[in-house]
Order: sequence, then structure tokens, then C-alpha cells
Amino acid sequence: MGGGSGEVCTVCSEVVSKYKCPTCRAGYCSVKCFKLHKIEPCAPPAVHNTLPAAATTAAAVAGEKEHFGSRDDDEEEKHRLTPDDLKKLDSSAQVKELLTNPNMRALLEAVRKDPNPVEAIRALRQRSDFEALAQALIGATETGS
Repeated sequence: MGGGSGEVCTVCSEVVSKYKCPTCRAGYCSVKCFKLHKIEPCAPPAVHNTLPAAATTAAAVAGEKEHFGSRDDDEEEKHRLTPDDLKKLDSSAQVKELLTNPNMRALLEAVRKDPNPVEAIRALRQRSDFEALAQALIGATETGS
């Protein structure tokens, strides 16, 4: 979920954005800025048709829904945290406790900076301390769902 691209928070314009709004993809730096951003409704970014005309016609003829993103985008969207999920994480005592460990914070920072964060997370899940955090995050977002 990390930005890491050096973009400034679209809300406070003071800090590098670390996160993206799940709806409009605007960058923000903290829960506080996310809450401020969500005061006004936002919309998903516009999608532009980049498929060749023949592909668009073939999809329409076949009665298929036109799709301009990749399947990876669809998969990512299914797993993107909602504002309700973020509230659950913010109120999880177990997650907060695990994040007080400076070693855990260093591991997370390394994942954020890794060019392939998915693979970095897969590798770290072999560690019992990181797996405990992963399970706490999953458990916190599933509570009350």
C-alpha cells in the first residue's frame, strides 16, 4: 500500500505520502489526513481506453465487459483495505503492541522500500515475529466483518 514515490501528501502538503486512498488513489501520509480527505466524497480516477479498436470491438461482439486495467489490478482491488478496515487496525491493541518493536518497524520500512514488496513480504512471513504481525493484521480486519 506504500507510495514511496516521493509524492507529497495531497491533504497536508507537508509530508511524503505513504498511502493511497482506496477510492481515488490520492496520496496521504497519515490516518488524520485520510480522515480529512474523506470528509468530501471522492471518485475513482478516470480510466482511458488504451485497447486497440479491434480488441474493443471483439469484446463488445462477444458481450464481454471491457476491461482496461490488468488482472493484477482486479486482484489488488479485492484485497485493498477499506476505511472501516483502517479504523479496525487503528483500534487494535495487538497490532499496536507488535508495532512498538523497533525491529518490526525496520522490517516494515524495508518492505516499503523494496522494489518487489509482495516477494519481500512472502520471505518475511517465514519469520515467526513477522507472521504474528501478519496474523494480527488479518485478524483485526476480519473482526466484526
